[in-house]
Amino acid sequence: MPSPTPQVPDTWRYLTSDIGRLWAWRWEDFGTAAREAGASPAVDADDLAALAREINRQERIAEQVGEEHAS
Repeated sequence: MPSPTPQVPDTWRYLTSDIGRLWAWRWEDFGTAAREAGASPAVDADDLAALAREINRQERIAEQVGEEHAS
């Protein structure tokens, strides 16, 4: 049975702010093409599931422009 806790890729680190908001930063910045396509190396969300979805969205943007990610 899969874990009910969403997983954050090892290429990202996250923390919870003092007001409970989750923030994540990618260890290595995206390349120029991915950044120009809209990928952001820093994201935030209300909960871990939403944070994982947002991280995956950023990684998909990078993949679409041909940048590989290490995970």
